[in-house]
Amino acid sequence: MKGYSTREVSELLDLPEPVIRDIARGILDPDRGSNQHFRFSFQDIVVLRTAKELLHSGVQRSKINRSLFELQRQLPSNRPLTALRISGDGGVVVIRDEEQVYNPVSGQIHFNFAISDLAGTVAPLARRAVEDAESADQLTSDDWFDLGVDLEAVSPEDAPAAYQRALELEADHSDAHVNLGRLLQEAGEHEAAEDHYKQALASEPDNVLAAFNLGTLLEDFGRINDAIDAYKLANSFADAHYNLSRLYELVGQHTEALKHLKTYRTMLDQH
Repeated sequence: MKGYSTREVSELLDLPEPVIRDIARGILDPDRGSNQHFRFSFQDIVVLRTAKELLHSGVQRSKINRSLFELQRQLPSNRPLTALRISGDGGVVVIRDEEQVYNPVSGQIHFNFAISDLAGTVAPLARRAVEDAESADQLTSDDWFDLGVDLEAVSPEDAPAAYQRALELEADHSDAHVNLGRLLQEAGEHEAAEDHYKQALASEPDNVLAAFNLGTLLEDFGRINDAIDAYKLANSFADAHYNLSRLYELVGQHTEALKHLKTYRTMLDQH
């Protein structure tokens, strides 16, 4: 079964089970097993660990709830969790990524507990989950995909195999194709990455991330017109319009370049 039990999380974080359940009900929306007990994802554990650290640092509970809700919302599966550090600063929750420090609620640019520290602690749980999954036959493609997401944070070398298992069970699992494609792209296996992005789009034509990632891959290889076509499929993503502006300027289509630059700026203003 995917996820980690309340008891496992309690032992991992040295946090009482009632406190975990209380925080989970107020901030998280964890899955439940067949017995209706909570099953926590790695991202859930990140939020719970953060709540513990902030409580101990004296941050008010009301601020913790709101800040951690925003933090959880801002942690998509494709973003490396190890890029973040979280702490209390003068009673205010702040987050540090690779480039800046900011308040997740106000957005104000302003942490000290590293998520990479937690990743190392959770790694044995994730690897045990893989061993349990391999001996079980009831896991769905989504279960394997979720396991792959967890493994990317704590044991990245094992993540591709989990995504492959998801695809063995559901060949058109678009999110598994996207994540596997991204890992292959980062590993320099560009043809395989392109194939997975295209399979993701074949099964889910409006998969913005698949289209955008495909655009970056094609652009890196100088296939400018193909990259433009890919970015156009990601037109709900502001960065796609920025990249389209660059590429249209590169090929001398200044009117199109200006149009997409204006769209990019408008979309940023709306957020």
